[in-house]
Amino acid sequence: MKTVRLSKSKYLSGLQCHKRLWLEIHKPELAPLSPPGQQRIFDQGTRVGELATEEFPDGVLIKADYLNIPEAIEQTKEALDNSVDVIFEGCFVFENVLVRPDIILRNDLGGWNMIEVKSSTSVKEENIHDVAVQTWVLQGYGLKMKRVFLKHINRNCVYPNLSDLFKTEDITEPVNAVLTSVPKKLSEYKSMLDKSEPNVLIGQHCGNPYDCQFVGYCWKDVPEHSIFNIPRLRWTDKEHLIEDNRIGIDDLPAEFPLNENQQKYINSSESQQPIIDWDGIKGELDKLEYPLHFLDFETDSPAIPRFDGLHPYEQFPFQYSCHILDENGSLKHFEYLHKSESDPRQGLVESLTKAIGETGSVIAYNAGFEKGVMNKLAQWCPEYSEQLQSIIERLWDQLVIFRKYYTDYRFKGLNSLKSVLPVIVPSLSYDKLDVSDGIEAQVTWNEMIQIADGDEKKSILIKELKEYCGQDTLVMVKIHREVLIK
Repeated sequence: MKTVRLSKSKYLSGLQCHKRLWLEIHKPELAPLSPPGQQRIFDQGTRVGELATEEFPDGVLIKADYLNIPEAIEQTKEALDNSVDVIFEGCFVFENVLVRPDIILRNDLGGWNMIEVKSSTSVKEENIHDVAVQTWVLQGYGLKMKRVFLKHINRNCVYPNLSDLFKTEDITEPVNAVLTSVPKKLSEYKSMLDKSEPNVLIGQHCGNPYDCQFVGYCWKDVPEHSIFNIPRLRWTDKEHLIEDNRIGIDDLPAEFPLNENQQKYINSSESQQPIIDWDGIKGELDKLEYPLHFLDFETDSPAIPRFDGLHPYEQFPFQYSCHILDENGSLKHFEYLHKSESDPRQGLVESLTKAIGETGSVIAYNAGFEKGVMNKLAQWCPEYSEQLQSIIERLWDQLVIFRKYYTDYRFKGLNSLKSVLPVIVPSLSYDKLDVSDGIEAQVTWNEMIQIADGDEKKSILIKELKEYCGQDTLVMVKIHREVLIK
């Protein structure tokens, strides 16, 4: 069998699941194309890596891309032969394992240090193994490795001062603690890859520490209604059921311990009917005061902040939709979408406080999110804090209905808007929208604001964003009118 070259990413795949690594090597075509949100994560990581190298202006970048390995190896060798002190993305191979460390630099002890750059905000266990396999390869290549570091995002950084965007932690000790396990793991992988597809049960590892691209393949035999739909069922319980091959909802043992909400879900599944507490729903609806304002925000949270006062990964809104329903049944729609690369917060809050008057309930789905956004807006735009606080005090959460009073097995154990909608308001769907979730909205907005005004593509993206956010609030109106008020 042809010898397989492993990379750092494939080493980590093997740590997560042998079957994942086997499929990446032998059946990569089974993985679907990455969604737009995944590409944005990659692009963001690339930008973070570029900023991290600015600390070393004399560093040499190995420019050969990841598809031209021989050229990258040659450029790295040339840099070492020329006694370059700092190398970015050097290419090293040892025992057919290839790594490209973010930064290696000579130290005063006659050896080398390594810096791995991550866009996360802390050191994670998987980072230790990530750096360990790189260290093992570098040592095998012949470099005397002394210290290894992880450079990650510092959440305490505040724009516009990005001088402390990064925090660097020495992880030499934990890396050394697992370093001896690397050759053993590699031996396991190479032996496993020479055999047929390994039989690995599905489980929590399918999404931990990374989402696996082969879930669709490995989970293809899981029935539509399964133990994975039971609300808040612990993974330890799921794993026992998986081991006993009890995956379908009908396979659940009769004596299996369940809490009240889980039992309601099972009862709904067995009867094939929803379980609805109309008295409880009426009690919640009685708290509402007209006019009703159905509100939804779209937000962004980039790793590298770009507006005053923002921290890394801090959410800020760039769009809202608000449908206003009067007691007589008339419906009006107000919206705001920021269309340039400037700070959207001031314009949005001005529009929002004009759209929502001083009276009437404000309905959101998972209202804690909208509350958090408006609390932040009140800090950023203190001149509107009184109006925003009034809106916050009038919030009413439509999600509570589906958490407490409305159980339907067809929701598949979830109660998000997109889980509830196809069942109770099938006339509306997100499937035909070009933007169909919050991550896609972020990607689309960041693309749109970089396009010049007047460009036809910009107009198309604006239309797509407005359709998506507007549907979120229209869906809440439909639920209120067609389902809850009977």
